[in-house]
Amino acid sequence: MRSICRLVIVLVLCSTMSIKAQEQDSTKFSPHHFNRIQLDPELSLFMAIGDNFLKDAYDLKTGTGLTADFYLHKNWYIGTRFLNINTQVTRPENIGDIKKTKIFTFGIQGAYVYEFTERLYLDLIGGIGSTGYYHDSKFGTNFRDSATSIWGGPKISYRINNFFGIFLGSEFRRDFMNIEVSEQLDDYFGNANLLSIRAGVRFITH
Repeated sequence: MRSICRLVIVLVLCSTMSIKAQEQDSTKFSPHHFNRIQLDPELSLFMAIGDNFLKDAYDLKTGTGLTADFYLHKNWYIGTRFLNINTQVTRPENIGDIKKTKIFTFGIQGAYVYEFTERLYLDLIGGIGSTGYYHDSKFGTNFRDSATSIWGGPKISYRINNFFGIFLGSEFRRDFMNIEVSEQLDDYFGNANLLSIRAGVRFITH
């Protein structure tokens, strides 16, 4: 519930800033072009889906992230992404002696950008990265599981002026876990599927 409230607060603040900026800004918008850079700090809400350990044993909390994208063309960009997902263990009997897990992802992504208006854009994003599941056990020991993650989804962005905007999006993600388990448990521990809602601000260069 707190995570939903935080996301709502972010959207309200962004909307307020958007209205004020529009009232003050009458600059002609410059179109996206080669070598433009954009930075997107974000707040995300995650939900695990399917029959797997992440769905059964964890409550996924708010995620925070940052992407840095470089435009190859007005309709295409590539970039890097960092993401942190906080979790709470709700059913430890499903995952052994783990009491807390933090999930970190770093990867690359690309997107096609469709322009509705000079202010409103749709980004269709796909990416791949390396993910670490960092566990704290009940006995004070720490260990790490690794995964390869792929993700994709749409993002609607709204430009307030030439240097600042806001965005809202959704995403499907699949983690292919590098965990050695018996064949009977491979489907359960071998992958994790996540859905997310993302919101944040966008900083744009020249």
